Amino acid sequence: MSGAHRAAVVLVSALVTVAACSGGNPSTTPPGHRVVTVAEAPGTVPNYIFPITPAAQFTTYNALGFQYLMYRPLYWAPKADQPVIDDVLSLADEPIYSQHNTVVTITMETGYRWSNGEPVDARDVVLFLNLLRAALRESPVNFGDYTPGELPDNLKSYTATGRYQLTLTLNRSVNPQWFTADQLQLITPLPLAWDKTSTSGRQGDYDRTPAGAKQVYDFLAGQAAELSTYASNPLWQVVDGPWRLNSYSTTGQLTMAANPHYGGPYKPAIPTFEALPFTSEAAEFSAVRAGTIDVGYVPTDDLPQAPKIKDEGYRVFSAPEFFISYLEINFNNPDAGPIFRQLYLRQALQHLVDQPAIITAIYSGYGIPAYGPVPVGPPNPYASAFEKRGTYPYSIPEAARLLSSHGWSVIPGGMDTCVNPGTGPDQCGPGVARGAGLEFRIDYANALQPIATQMSALQSDAARIGIRLDLRGAPFDTILAEDNACTADQAVTCAWQLADFGGVNFSTYPTGDSIFGTGGALNAGSYSDPTADKLIADTLYGDDPDALTAYQDYLARQLPVIFQPDPAMVVAVKSTLATSGSFDELTQNNLQPERWHFTS
Repeated sequence: MSGAHRAAVVLVSALVTVAACSGGNPSTTPPGHRVVTVAEAPGTVPNYIFPITPAAQFTTYNALGFQYLMYRPLYWAPKADQPVIDDVLSLADEPIYSQHNTVVTITMETGYRWSNGEPVDARDVVLFLNLLRAALRESPVNFGDYTPGELPDNLKSYTATGRYQLTLTLNRSVNPQWFTADQLQLITPLPLAWDKTSTSGRQGDYDRTPAGAKQVYDFLAGQAAELSTYASNPLWQVVDGPWRLNSYSTTGQLTMAANPHYGGPYKPAIPTFEALPFTSEAAEFSAVRAGTIDVGYVPTDDLPQAPKIKDEGYRVFSAPEFFISYLEINFNNPDAGPIFRQLYLRQALQHLVDQPAIITAIYSGYGIPAYGPVPVGPPNPYASAFEKRGTYPYSIPEAARLLSSHGWSVIPGGMDTCVNPGTGPDQCGPGVARGAGLEFRIDYANALQPIATQMSALQSDAARIGIRLDLRGAPFDTILAEDNACTADQAVTCAWQLADFGGVNFSTYPTGDSIFGTGGALNAGSYSDPTADKLIADTLYGDDPDALTAYQDYLARQLPVIFQPDPAMVVAVKSTLATSGSFDELTQNNLQPERWHFTS
């Protein structure tokens, strides 16, 4: 998902797949072996099964809603609605740091087994790390949460020092809170049954050499590209999670069956669950209204119908996430980049975001104002008082003043132009030419109606001060694949200017190395600021307890993106379905159907 997605579990979208509701303790599976049906958010089809996931497929939906069900991460987070490691669901005990936090000793649980009978042990972690290094030697885009200098670059060595013990030697001292929550959470042990170089080849120790690891990685990545074979390929049937893939369609419809060999907690109480794709929120809500899905959600436009849904046999409740929502800025766009690099311009755009009105009118009150890089809700110890207050409140007059005081001719209803170029305090700024206009394109996920409505509101307010915004709706996966980090000389791939992916979903320690650090894995807009990089590094490698506050307060002022309110999903769950956990588990898209059961 990297202070985001995984320690900020990556990635992306204002609406996410859902989990189940709370109830009593599971008993036996009711007669009839009912299948639980779960709604996928529109345009979020799970489309990559191999845990070393490329950037274009590195989404919350592939990780938390698909891969984690079959292949468990070394450390699981969050724990219900708390942004901490869940000791019960993790495959290893809390790591031990020594030698000034440069040596990490990991002891794994002994009860987990692969479905082929092999134990899940330290050798499986070594396999993951060897293949990860091989993937990144080929290209940095082969792993979506790769940030240069971080895992695996920061490992001087890694060794299985016992069947269930692993020792990592780091190339510098680290902040243990960050390293556990962010770096170690990136690791997913892989079965030795995957240590092959061809479908007909034998299992071996090929990964122990760089050349062999490359062959294994290339083979597995090639198999992962064949989506139509996901359910039939024997490779993907070797799992250590509570579920195995039973059927899969490239449209997104899939079923999973309980893994009888699962050695972790919460053995599945239901034999099968099914995930269903939808082309639009209206189609998903029609299925809820018809009562044909067990776990779904209520789109914001349909929230007034929530009482009726309750009458039709659903529980309805909100599920806030540890999430930040924002409009991405392409600082390297050859035309708009020099303008975006002017802080006053970003401040003007931020002043156009009417967060209270968006929450009321678009999200029907189910949302939280957000003004910085650390999630404000659910309640957590990380968000600073300054960030909660907000720095640039909604103000069209202030947005206009910022532009006119920096050399722009403000033409309400028209298009502003730079009339005073230069680098002075009252001029347009470095790289902005005389006659340059404020006209930008915004790409947004068109399957999610709230995003479309929010972009239309921003377009309308921007027009009032002469900023033209051209809206381009596209499928979520298209935007994710096309709007990536680029350089100004890449005429085609760097054409995008502003993009609304939705945002970033954190799981725990919410620093910004992957999102806002120079070269960060999720830094699609290529934001780069030496001060920000220094403050981020302090959260990763220092021991100052106020480092995270300093980082977020600086970024809240500097606006590497345009921050938007963080919405909560409104979940609809059949009243006959319950879980052994609590409602809090719905806040992080932790899809855990192994904990669900029918009450009647």
